[in-house]
Amino acid sequence: MDFLISILTLQFIFYITILFNIPIVKQVIGFFYLTFIPGLVFLRLLRLKKFDTTETILFSVGLSVAFLMLTGLFINELCPVFDITQPLSSALLLITQSTIILVEIILSYILNMEASKETKRNSHHLPFNKQTILIFAFSLITIILGIFGVLTLNITKDSHIFLFLILVISILFLLGAFFGRKNQILHPLILFTICLSALFFIFGDTSIVTEYIIGKGDQWIEYQAFKFTEISFFWNSAMSPSAYAHVLFPTYSMISVTILPTIFSQILQLDSSWTFKILYPFIVSFMALGTYKLYTTQTNSKVAFLASFFFITISTGKGWGSAKQMAAQLFYVLLLLLFFNKKITPMKRKILFVIFSFALVASHYALSYIFIFIMLFFFLTLTFMKYYKSGMLFTNESRTLLSLTMIYLVIAFSWGIYVNASEAFNLLLDSINTVIRNINEFFNPQSRGTALKGLGVVETPTIFHRISTFLFLLTEFFIVVGFLKLVVKSKQGSFDQNYKIISAANLTIIMMNLLLPKLADTFLMSRFYQTTLIVLAPLSILGGQTIIEHLPKINLKKFSATVLAVFVLVPLFLFQTGFIYEVAGVRCESLPLSMHRWDDLKLHGFITEPEEVIGATWLFRNANTSGIFVYSDITSKFHVLTAYSLIERGRIFLLSNRTKSSLGDNEFIYLGYTSVINKKVATHLPDIGYYRLNITEVSNILESQNKLYSNGECEIYKGLNMPGH
Repeated sequence: MDFLISILTLQFIFYITILFNIPIVKQVIGFFYLTFIPGLVFLRLLRLKKFDTTETILFSVGLSVAFLMLTGLFINELCPVFDITQPLSSALLLITQSTIILVEIILSYILNMEASKETKRNSHHLPFNKQTILIFAFSLITIILGIFGVLTLNITKDSHIFLFLILVISILFLLGAFFGRKNQILHPLILFTICLSALFFIFGDTSIVTEYIIGKGDQWIEYQAFKFTEISFFWNSAMSPSAYAHVLFPTYSMISVTILPTIFSQILQLDSSWTFKILYPFIVSFMALGTYKLYTTQTNSKVAFLASFFFITISTGKGWGSAKQMAAQLFYVLLLLLFFNKKITPMKRKILFVIFSFALVASHYALSYIFIFIMLFFFLTLTFMKYYKSGMLFTNESRTLLSLTMIYLVIAFSWGIYVNASEAFNLLLDSINTVIRNINEFFNPQSRGTALKGLGVVETPTIFHRISTFLFLLTEFFIVVGFLKLVVKSKQGSFDQNYKIISAANLTIIMMNLLLPKLADTFLMSRFYQTTLIVLAPLSILGGQTIIEHLPKINLKKFSATVLAVFVLVPLFLFQTGFIYEVAGVRCESLPLSMHRWDDLKLHGFITEPEEVIGATWLFRNANTSGIFVYSDITSKFHVLTAYSLIERGRIFLLSNRTKSSLGDNEFIYLGYTSVINKKVATHLPDIGYYRLNITEVSNILESQNKLYSNGECEIYKGLNMPGH
């Protein structure tokens, strides 16, 4: 009854904030409501009461996000049958989501009426001692420092607060490592705080240092897919690839970056850019809890804590991936956790497996195919091992795994064929064909593309970069040592057979990228490595401890984890975040830490100025962007024009001194910040490559057009002649 009253009260408060349009409060309460309550109610409906607090929070978030995707898709596909052309409007979404949650609450209450009074099973009480208070204080200071650092950077361009923030995070981690055995419940809090701070304040592609989309990845095309859905209040599942937007379609078919953010932006009435910048870092922050709980199924809490921090460190340094990959990673780790969590009955496990499988498949095609490989490798290896030991081809365990594998394959290929129009599958075939075409270059190291770079073998211009590379490669060596220890001492240790098989599958993925030409370039080796590290991170800690424990003449067996944390993990974190480089004054690629030292041309390869967005939005509102052609610099093409003008990239050409001066009236020229302020145009020509030219070299082209718009940092020109296309 208390649970029912609490949820209904929260729902009532949420309605009041929307009815009276209370800003900020509506967004805060609404965001909490959408990301936690649907999943929490569903857990209650399944009567999964054996979960501890961390597991409850983790599965609540995963189920809530999956719930929003599923119900949003259901509404989107059902409403047109009844001639409702805008199914993703705010009113319809709010009514539908709330009604479904209310029905779930009532059902869960009825099903739990006959259950005995709840006991405090698996509950964990925080021991409020000096260590606990200290860790709570550092966690709070971390978040406050991050917010203060953003304000300081925007006002004074000073990044010293962020440097101090990284030091505080390091201290917070060490506190968790030192006091972990006594206060294990604090590990999830520390990891979540570190992960959240890294994503919102330190990681360049998601840092909230500006109010607009930033970075050089897929986020621009993902934001475009989201805006197409948001503007039309409808996701067109039957849309076919356009001749001018072949890059857009695979992304548009992923509801993790179309329907999901539209639900948040419509219900919460949150700015589109802020919806995108807040939602995905927040979702992927729970990977800290997911990896920690996954590792605790195999090892003690301290090793799991170190391994999760190691995963966060590498992800922050190498990249968390695109927005759709961020969402998919949470479902990926939850699916893995289902294999090892003993608190879930087989039937409930299958229900959760189906939900998370759909969410993964509908979130990111590449990660869903990696999971297919993991599942097939797992099933075939386990079946072979069981047959070798017992002579039986199928055991109960292998039959269960086979059924889960078939369920996942049906979901994956059904989505790919009937919704994605096989486009994602075609990308997989393209990757396979790329490897086959280049197989004759097997003995050419250059054919591995990003493979070695993704594993840390990179240019080392300074002693600091050399140390960083050494630490990175050292942790990879630890992974190999840890895996070998599992194999050699197969009957010792807490790692079970299934985890060893999945670890072997992930190591196989890395080896395939090293052996097969061009495979690493299909998904980027750094992303392959970051994905495999979800499973392999504890092996690095295990390997590191093994090396330290066998150092001659030094008995560090009892302190191996602490030594590893102080002398390897913390220095690696300081290098991967860019702290050491910035302090030393050498080349640093961290946007939050070093943007004040970058020149305008480099800076605006990552960020977009407000005036550029205003100009791009003006073009979208005043021109038929689905029927025009635009000439611009290379950064504007892939960034602001893609995201904020919503122009198909095939309609955007690079401006150069070879551009024709006679443009038609459906042709435009867009000049961004660097072109207007710095008088430079970054472009590309097949015979020259990437280069920069002075604005004076295209002045004759500009003078032949009609200037339509200017705001001091952005200019838009229109052709005067008859249509040229």
